[in-house]
Amino acid sequence: MPLARKVALRVNGRHVNKATVRRKEKELEMVIADPLIGEFVIDESFTLELLELLHPHEIRSRLPNGGWRKVSLRILIALLRSGVVRVAQET
Repeated sequence: MPLARKVALRVNGRHVNKATVRRKEKELEMVIADPLIGEFVIDESFTLELLELLHPHEIRSRLPNGGWRKVSLRILIALLRSGVVRVAQET
């Protein structure tokens, strides 16, 4: 199995270092942890952005929006659940 790509995650413009997927009855939900307010479930009303950490900062800074891309909650859950990406701290 290939290694998961490291990505940074922003939720409503705020950096998040921990995001997990859990099952709720018949559906999946995303839980994020914030150091100030603790863990909570997010929904489609939140703005989610991913930043690929594979490339060095010098390259990312030249990309549109600094390399940050908007992603839907459904896509983010699928990426995390499949192991394609994992949330890491931006360096």
